[in-house]
Amino acid sequence: MKHIYLFIGILLFSSIGFSQKSGDFAFIKDTIRIPKENKVVDSEYLITSLKNGTTLQLVKAPNTKFYLRICTNENLYFGKTDMLEIKSGSKSFFAKETTNYELSKNSGYYVIEIFKNYIGTLKEDGITGFIFGKAVTTFSKQDCNQVKQMAKHFYENVCTKK
Repeated sequence: MKHIYLFIGILLFSSIGFSQKSGDFAFIKDTIRIPKENKVVDSEYLITSLKNGTTLQLVKAPNTKFYLRICTNENLYFGKTDMLEIKSGSKSFFAKETTNYELSKNSGYYVIEIFKNYIGTLKEDGITGFIFGKAVTTFSKQDCNQVKQMAKHFYENVCTKK
């Protein structure tokens, strides 16, 4: 339980910060809860906050799995399970049976497993928005570029190392 409160505190603190440049990203070691697997695992992640209050994390778990955690204060359908479509320009990533979990009264989050090649897509195209059920969230060009920078830093430091 302490880890969850620490994690929420880090999220809130980071959402207050300003936009980051590529060199400003630093890996954070902490635990992450994977609700679908009902596990808490040690992880390393990068985090960025976008203008609309959304927080994105690229997570590397020790089991060589990668996750994307999206914390949002829009389209709060707590407990609802549906298809999550993450748009990257003209490309889309579909996460079937994704649940919107409650983080607080005014925010929720999604945790989805992603693959190394999708991190490559993120570093090239960023995220322009996502669709959960019929609810659409879009991001500005500046936010998209910020996601590209974070994904590039993650890819260069995690995915290309042997």
